[in-house]
Parts: sequence; structure tokens; C-alpha cells
Amino acid sequence: VFGAYLAGRGFLDPVLVFTSTAAGNFATNLFLYYVGIRRGRKFIRKHKRLFHEDLLPRVALFYRKWGVAAIVFGRFLVGLRSIVPLFAGVSRLRPRKFILPMVCGILIQHALMVYLGYTVGQKWEFIKSVLRDINLGLALVALAVAVLIFLWFRRVRKSRLERVMRKNSRNDSPGKLGD
Repeated sequence: VFGAYLAGRGFLDPVLVFTSTAAGNFATNLFLYYVGIRRGRKFIRKHKRLFHEDLLPRVALFYRKWGVAAIVFGRFLVGLRSIVPLFAGVSRLRPRKFILPMVCGILIQHALMVYLGYTVGQKWEFIKSVLRDINLGLALVALAVAVLIFLWFRRVRKSRLERVMRKNSRNDSPGKLGD
């Protein structure tokens, strides 16, 4: 997104930003898929404290049921983005059922990120002026709240002081006969 922002500001080429980030993401996902196929099951079986014993059958069932959709939509879930290709490999999802949905997900995700970053970069001066106005408004609201809190504390303190003074004046007054 930052590279796309820089492209919007005229410092980088948006096509280069898109292709380089998408290609890097594609290579990383293929690597994770490969690691899942080659070492994933052994790792899961070896580290039973980290993984529940029925993880492998559950992952395989999940990918049989939701494979393509899980791979495409997993691109948009920050916490799951990295484990989707890994568990696709662990579940032995066939490469032809993995690669095309992964490429589609990457292209959609990176197109959106580059578009958004590029648009922000192009409209940066406008965004800065809007943010400046918003910050000014928020500062005025914060100042008003601070003044109200100050006045409220002052009133509460004055009220407490008056109660203490009344209590002390009652204690200082002459008592009844026989006291």
C-alpha cells in the first residue's frame, strides 16, 4: 500500500508496484504450500502439544468442502493469510486446485491495495486538508470537554469544601448543657 501511495505521489510506477508485490506474494505462498506438503504433517504430529490430535482430518475436510473459496477469501483475512497456503499443503490439496484460486486471490487483493494506495497518493493534498479540518474540530471538542471537566471538578471541590466548613462549624459551636 505504501509503494502504491508513492506511485500515486509520482515516485514509483504503479504497474511495477503491483507486479513486484504480487509476484513476491505468489512465490511466498508457493513456498508455504510446498513446506506444508513436505514437512507440515510431520511437524504437526511431532508437536502434539501445539496442535490438537484431530487437526489433520479437520483441515483436510475443510479444504475438501471450502478449498477454492477458503484460498481466495483467505487472502483478505490478515491472521489467516499466511496459514491458508501452509494448511492447503498439509491437507494435500492438489496444486491445480490451489494455484489458480491463489493467483486470483492475490490479483484481486493486490489490485485493491494498489488502487487504494495510489488513490490516496494522488489525493494526498486534499486528504491533508480534510484531516487538518477534522483535527481542528477534534481539538476544539477536546478543549471544550477539558473546560467542562475543569468547571465540574471546581464545583465538586467547592461543594466538598462547603460541607467540610459546615461540619466544622457545627462541631465548633457550643454544645448543649450537660455535654
